[in-house]
Amino acid sequence: MKGLRQGTVEPVFGSLTQYYGLNKIPVLGIDGAHKTMLMAAIAFNIKKYIKCHPNKAAEDALHKAKDYLSEQLNILTCHLGAEFGFSLRP
Repeated sequence: MKGLRQGTVEPVFGSLTQYYGLNKIPVLGIDGAHKTMLMAAIAFNIKKYIKCHPNKAAEDALHKAKDYLSEQLNILTCHLGAEFGFSLRP
């Protein structure tokens, strides 16, 4: 178990403390420190994932942006149609 922990968890905490400035956690209480470390570990893992899978991450981000923008366009179209009394959809 010690070897497994040293190979998976300890490098992340070491990188967070040495390279990302988490020597001191600027919150009070164990719950706040726990949340801070979880957020830092999630950000670290996302950064690592994007580095290993740049095309997949870019493709996912592009699809999410496209879906969001089409949803916003539909909402705007509905609002304009309701305000001016016409429909832009066939």
